[in-house]
Amino acid sequence: MSRKRQTERPTSVEDVASSTPETSVERAPPAEATPQLPDAPKILTAVEHEADVERSLEAIYRDEGGGMPDLTKFEPVRSRWWVYALTAGAAFAAVLIVAAWAGFSFFKPFRGFSGQGLAIAIEGSEHVVIGQETTYFINYRNRTSDPLATAELRVTFPSDFVVTGLEPPPNEERSMNWRIGSLPVDGSGTIKIRGVFTGALGTQSAIQVVGSYRPATFNSDFEALATKALTYDESVLSGTLSVPVKVMPGDEVAVAYIVTNEGDEPIEGLEARFTLPEGFQRVASESDAMDGREVLIPLGKLEAAASTTVMIAGTFSSGISGDAMFIAEAGRPSADGSFLPNQRAEATVTVLTGDLSLKLVVNGTDGDTTIQYGGALRFGIGYENTASEDLKDVKLRLRFEPIASSTAGMAFVDWKTYDDNASGTRSGDVVTWSAKSIPMFLDLPPKEEGIIDVSMRGLQATNGTSTLAFRVVLEAEIGSVGDVPVHRTIHATPITIRYLTDADISVEARYFSEEGAPLGSGSLPPRVGETTTYRIRWVLAKRFHELKGVTVTAVLPKIASWPGNAVAEAGEVTYDGASRTVTWTLNRMPEGVNEAGVDFDVAITPTEADADRFAQLMGETRLDATDVALGQPVFRTLPALTTDLENDEGAQGKGVVRK
Repeated sequence: MSRKRQTERPTSVEDVASSTPETSVERAPPAEATPQLPDAPKILTAVEHEADVERSLEAIYRDEGGGMPDLTKFEPVRSRWWVYALTAGAAFAAVLIVAAWAGFSFFKPFRGFSGQGLAIAIEGSEHVVIGQETTYFINYRNRTSDPLATAELRVTFPSDFVVTGLEPPPNEERSMNWRIGSLPVDGSGTIKIRGVFTGALGTQSAIQVVGSYRPATFNSDFEALATKALTYDESVLSGTLSVPVKVMPGDEVAVAYIVTNEGDEPIEGLEARFTLPEGFQRVASESDAMDGREVLIPLGKLEAAASTTVMIAGTFSSGISGDAMFIAEAGRPSADGSFLPNQRAEATVTVLTGDLSLKLVVNGTDGDTTIQYGGALRFGIGYENTASEDLKDVKLRLRFEPIASSTAGMAFVDWKTYDDNASGTRSGDVVTWSAKSIPMFLDLPPKEEGIIDVSMRGLQATNGTSTLAFRVVLEAEIGSVGDVPVHRTIHATPITIRYLTDADISVEARYFSEEGAPLGSGSLPPRVGETTTYRIRWVLAKRFHELKGVTVTAVLPKIASWPGNAVAEAGEVTYDGASRTVTWTLNRMPEGVNEAGVDFDVAITPTEADADRFAQLMGETRLDATDVALGQPVFRTLPALTTDLENDEGAQGKGVVRK
C-alpha cells in the first residue's frame, strides 16, 4: 500500500493536501489575509487520461442511432476522377454553347426576311366569254429585303382552257411551269397567257398560281399563292328557238333552232342538244342520238359570223294539254364525253285539248317496261271522243317497231299467240281497228269511249338476241270532225319494251348417276330412323346478258342434315346451321358464260311422321340476281324437292319412307 502511494505524484494543491494524514493538531489562523491565487491545473492519472480520450473518440465516431463503427476494419477509398472529368467537360460544353449563341445573335439574328415575300398578281377578267380568246397576265415582284436566289411559278387553268399563246414560253413543254431563277430586290416580271375557254355556261372555276422562292441569305424555300375566281356567264354563240304558238295533239310541230357564231374564230365540233317536253313524239333521224327526252344532233364546224339552223319535227301525244317547253342548247363534248352547253334557248308552245283521247297500257303500266322471254303481254287500249262533235272515219293502229336498226325485220312477239276482243286486222307488225271491226268508228259521238283488250306472249329465248327491244305505238286517224275534214293522226305516248335475261335455275336430286353409279348412300327406299344421303345439283343457265350479285338459296327440313360435301364449278357454297339455309353465291356471270353448276349432298333421317309418304329433301329453290344490261332484278323460284326421284331410273319407285 505504501509502495503504491510512493509511485503516484500529486498533480494539484488539493491532491497534496488530501494526501497528508489527518491529525488532531489545531492550526492557528494566519495573522492577515493573503491574495487568492488561481487554481492550478488538475493533474490526471494515466487511467483517467485514457478514459477521457475514449469518451472524446466516442463523441466523434458515434452515429445518430448511438452505434459505433467497426474501427478494426478499413475499406479502400475508390477514386472518383471520372466524375471530375465529366463535370469539367459539361461545363466546357456549356461555355461553348453560350458563346456560339451569343455570336450568332450578334452576327446573324434569328429572324425572317423583311418585306412581303414574292408578290403575285393575276390580271384579267373574272367573267369568261366561252369561245372568245382571252389574255391573262401573271405579274410577280420580289418584295423581300434580300435578293432571291431562285424563284419558280406554277400556273393552273381550268381543264377546258385551250392555250393559244405563252410569253415567255415555259421551261417544260406542255406545262405551265416557269423557272425564273434569281431575282434582285424589287425585281419583277410578267407572264402572258392567251387562250379560249370551252366549258359550260354557269360554270364556276378559278386560275391559280403557286410561287416557290428562296432568299439568297436563307437555306429554305418559301411559297406564295394567288387565285382568281372565274364565272362562265357569256358565250360567242347566240341562239333563237322557234316553235308554233298553239297546236293540238296530232298536229305536226316543227321546231327550229338557229345558232350564230359571233366570235372572230371558227368553232369546231359543235353539237345541238334538244330537251323535249313530255308527250312530244318526234320523227326520228338516223343521224340523231336520242336518250330519253334528249336529242343530240351534230352541227360540225361553224365559221366566224356564220349561222346554222337545226330542226326537229313531231307531234304531241293524245291526252297532252297546256304549256309545253322546248329547250335547245349548243355546245361541245368534254374529254369524258359529257355535253358542255355554250348557249341555251327556250320556247313554250300551248297544246290545246284534242278531239280524241288515247291511252295505252302494257302489263298494268303506261311507261317503259321489261318482260321475260316467253312472258305474257297484255295491252289495254282506251279511246274517248273529247270533241263537241262527232268524229267520223276513225281508225286505230297498234304498231310494233324496232329501236335498233340491227333488229329491223325481226319478230318482236309470238304472233301465233295473239288475241283481242275487237277482231282487229293484222298486217306484219301492225294491228288495225276500223269501222269494219268496231262499227261506231264510222261515226263516234261526243263522250263515247271504249277499251280494246289485246294479249300475246313474248318470243322464246331461242329466237331472241342480246339487245332485243321494241317500241309499241298506238295511233288514231280521224277523217273529219263533224262535217269538217281534218285527216288528223294522233298518237298515245309510246311504250318501250325490253327483254330481260333468259337466266333460269334448275334443280335435281339423285341417288344414282345416269350411268348407274351410286351418288348417295344409306337405305333406299329411306327408312324411319335410318340416314339416307342424296346428291343434289343446281344449274344456272342463260343465253343473254351478264348477271351480277347471283344467289341461289334453299332451306333444309328438320329431318335433313348437311354432310359438308359440296363442289361448285363457280362461286361458293355455304351452309348456315342456324337458319338451315344452303346458299350458292356468284359475284358475276359474264355475258359469254352460259352455264354454271354446283353439287352438294343432303342427308335425311325420316321420323315416324314421314312414314308411308315421300319425305322432303329440300325446300323451295330461289334465284336472285341483277340483269346488268338493263339494271333490273331477276327472280326465279322452283318447288321443293322430295324423295320421289322421277329422273333417276335406279331410284324410281323407291321414294316412299318405310318403317
